[in-house]
Formats: sequence, C-alpha cells, structure tokens
Amino acid sequence: MDCRRNREYELKGIWQSWDDVKKTHFLDKYGNVTQLLFVKLDNSLLEAMVHFWDPTYRCFMFNEVDMVPTIEEDSTLLHYDFRDLLRIY
Repeated sequence: MDCRRNREYELKGIWQSWDDVKKTHFLDKYGNVTQLLFVKLDNSLLEAMVHFWDPTYRCFMFNEVDMVPTIEEDSTLLHYDFRDLLRIY
C-alpha cells in the first residue's frame, strides 16, 4: 500500500490558531468534522481497510461477501459521535 497523509500537525495548528468566531463558522458549515484531526490513527487498520475496499461497489469485499459499515460502527471506529440526524455524513 502506498498512501500519502495530510500533515495533520499543520491542520491541527491551523485549527488551534483560529479564534472562536472562525471556529463557530466552520462548525456551522461542516459540523464537528475537526474531531477527526484528534483521532489516533491505526496503520494496520487502515491497511486492512484499503486492502478489502472495493471502490466500484463502495463497500468492503471479503471473498464474495459485501460489508458496509453502519453509522454506529463508523462512530465506534472513528470515536466520533454522529448525533445530528439532519446532517449527511
């Protein structure tokens, strides 16, 4: 697997340098997606996810079994609370 990550320390620095007004505007527009900047990444999990991901069907393929994570499973994996029922994630 060959992948490139954004430099999360730069993104964290940008976020932390913003004042409350700018942060509030961002949160209103995009939701609390910035929480994902502070989730500890698991390289082994990412490699497994990339290996089994089928971009054509947009799901995970294990032999001939398709698996699509639910919102609850995504919430657990990402340690992110998907509570806003009116927002599309």
